[in-house]
Amino acid sequence: MNIFFWEKLVGRCVNKLKFVFAVWVSFFLTIAVFGQNLAPVNNLIDKYKSSTLLKNSQWCLYAEYLENGKTLINHNSDMSVAPASGLKVFTSITALEILGEDFRFQTKIYYDGKLNGNILDGNVFIVGGGDPTLGSDLVKGSLPLMELISKIISDIQLLGIQKITGSVIADCSAYEYQPIPDNWNYIDIGNYYGASSSALSINENLYRLFFRPGKKVGDIAEVIRTEPEIPNLTFTNLMRTGESGSGDNGYIYNAPLQYNAYLQGTVPKGANEFVIKGSIPDPPLFTAELLLTELNKKGIIIAGGSQKTYVKQNYNKLKLVTTIFSPPLKDIVYILNKRSNNLYAELLLKAIAYKSNGIGSTSEGIKIVEQFLSKEKINTNGFNISDGSGLSRSNMISARMMTKLLSAVSRKNYFNAFYNSLGIVGDSNDIGFYKNLGIGTALEKNAHIKSGVIQGVRSYSGFIKDRNGKTIIFSMIANNFDGSGARVSEIHREIMNELANLK
Repeated sequence: MNIFFWEKLVGRCVNKLKFVFAVWVSFFLTIAVFGQNLAPVNNLIDKYKSSTLLKNSQWCLYAEYLENGKTLINHNSDMSVAPASGLKVFTSITALEILGEDFRFQTKIYYDGKLNGNILDGNVFIVGGGDPTLGSDLVKGSLPLMELISKIISDIQLLGIQKITGSVIADCSAYEYQPIPDNWNYIDIGNYYGASSSALSINENLYRLFFRPGKKVGDIAEVIRTEPEIPNLTFTNLMRTGESGSGDNGYIYNAPLQYNAYLQGTVPKGANEFVIKGSIPDPPLFTAELLLTELNKKGIIIAGGSQKTYVKQNYNKLKLVTTIFSPPLKDIVYILNKRSNNLYAELLLKAIAYKSNGIGSTSEGIKIVEQFLSKEKINTNGFNISDGSGLSRSNMISARMMTKLLSAVSRKNYFNAFYNSLGIVGDSNDIGFYKNLGIGTALEKNAHIKSGVIQGVRSYSGFIKDRNGKTIIFSMIANNFDGSGARVSEIHREIMNELANLK
């Protein structure tokens, strides 16, 4: 074996050693740089994870760069925890995927029987198509309640009808009967944020309840009226007068289809009137009753009264009077996330099921969400939800799951529709809940987030840009903490601010 062979062999070994040395130097320099940048974030996490507030909680944090997936924070990121309203991220993204951002719900008015002159020997049907915005003024392009009813009556009058021998029938057969999801708390379902959902919802399925507070703290607060008026609804009133400026601490205890509501809590002293919001016991029937009442006011007689049905009609044999279109889905999602509207989320969950397999139910909607996550190659271990809004404490996701979903949606052609629906921190022009947060920090007009708040749960998830303009996606969820939920949210914002200050 000649000397040239050994020289070549030694040369190759030296070159390989040089290459390995260069790689290791580069690796440790990278670690040093990122370690230095992340020190403030890690120090905060180390500080708070052993605090009295969080040490016995389930505190889960995950953050990464959107561009390359580089992990920035990973603390209990695969633990299953309740996200509260953070779950609306899953529902709204899946709805945009399945229905499309320009999708519009349809509510149709039909009649059956024969039209003999100005007498309709038949019925008028209001056929619900799952529109969350029907009769609501929250979303631009949706007619408010009484304008909606006036339009329907005008369209009926164009047919020359002066008498209806049958009934006004609310048809909510498109979705299965399940007014509220399993595992919702009784304390929630009589209040507006726990309103029931069906294929025919109206006015966000809520009413406003007006009180006249007493002169002294502890006095009974008198019930004045409801808007709109809900036929047959009565109250057992134990609502008291609270301190001036104490705000809305009143609760309405009621259940779907029940018409005696129990009032408890306090409303503040000092106002001539104070308003809280409750859930309409039977929105489809209320819709039929309201249309009947207003038709009567216009001199149109309805002999058969009002009713509802969950039985599908043969719509091909009915005569179409008019179709009411909702605003596009992107505008609905905008309000859903900006205002954290539970009803919108529950109805979208049923809508994606109805679109996918013709079964408009909560349970089928949940299956569609999980199928979408799997299609996007998001690990669903530990995923277990029971609603679309996050109101149930039994919902379970992980912080990593949330973040990977945010990464997935960033590659979708409907991304802007979703991104624009998130609340903007520190932006006084935003209609979300965060306009007064983060002012004067790196979060101001930077962080786009969805929060979640129920008892024992605080969460923030969303997008932040660092000092170099690179996008960070993150999720921070705390369950079962020992102390103030507001303080947990402050801690989350501290961590978010450190992420925004990364260079």
